[in-house]
Amino acid sequence: MDRLLKILHLEDLVADAEMVARVLRKAKLLFDIRVVIDRSDFLHALREFKPDIILSDHSLPAFNSLEALKITREEGVHSPFILVTATVSEEYAVSVIKEGASDYILKDRLERLPNAVQNALDKRRTEEELARQRDLQQKLIMETSIQVQEREREQIGKELHDNINQILAAAKLYLDIAAKDKDGSQEEALDKCQRNLNLAMEEIRQLSQSLVAPSLDGMGLDQALRKLLDNFPLSASLRLDLDTDRYTRDISDEGIKLTCYRIVQVQLNNIVRHAHAKSASIVLDRAPDRLRLTIRDDGVGFNPAKKTGGIGLRNIQNRVGFYNGAVQVDSAPGEGCTLTIAIPLNG
Repeated sequence: MDRLLKILHLEDLVADAEMVARVLRKAKLLFDIRVVIDRSDFLHALREFKPDIILSDHSLPAFNSLEALKITREEGVHSPFILVTATVSEEYAVSVIKEGASDYILKDRLERLPNAVQNALDKRRTEEELARQRDLQQKLIMETSIQVQEREREQIGKELHDNINQILAAAKLYLDIAAKDKDGSQEEALDKCQRNLNLAMEEIRQLSQSLVAPSLDGMGLDQALRKLLDNFPLSASLRLDLDTDRYTRDISDEGIKLTCYRIVQVQLNNIVRHAHAKSASIVLDRAPDRLRLTIRDDGVGFNPAKKTGGIGLRNIQNRVGFYNGAVQVDSAPGEGCTLTIAIPLNG
């Protein structure tokens, strides 16, 4: 460790605290130790001192080691916790270990303390490294999954556009020619065919746009979202508003830009299919250290506590989670829905 080891010691006997410090110094440990004697000082030190390791006597006035351990974990501090006490039953020692303590040392055997401290720190580092590796692996899996999804969607979109749409366009051309040479009754039937073919072509065009990942190179996220809204199907009968006043500088990460684009796309489809909304708004807001995207509708709403969540919402959570972002859903029956995502930025 490049810096001094920060040790928080819960101990109400000065002589015992000094003895512990002396044993650690003798073992050539370099440390900064803070001794506290009661609950309030202990809680303050957890928050302000941010210890690397915690040593705790078992019994203090109106406070004990098990309570100290519970407070430590409730505060979200996962530093190793070692019980250092004069007397304690075997049952109690086992119970503290089960609650998450790293070890326990009797005061008449303090020569074991330096090794216990080092072992606890080594174990903690190993656990942190394993957690980091798991996190990297999860991110790799998620990234691969998203890439595969995007490739599949793009392939489907190209097939629809390049093959089916061209066939329908040729059919329409032949119908146009035939319509000029037939009598009135045939013209009416052919006219219906033309209208149906036009509708099918428009549906395929919209589907192609939704499936193929947009090329955002050189295009700002705000511009891409504006284009998405301008091309949104009129049949959806949804009034849309885009506010980018607080998006004053485009982000450089193409992955985040595509994620935000897809989130808007997915959520608007959710609104059209399920919310029965008349209007929806999208607000894009950038600060130096984070990007915030808010999508709000005036639809039927729902109770988030009871809703299990469909593929759309899970897809959004997975995409945002890949960038260590947060997703918040605020809704109630009859009060519409607000989806807010926040993604940290590196600058």
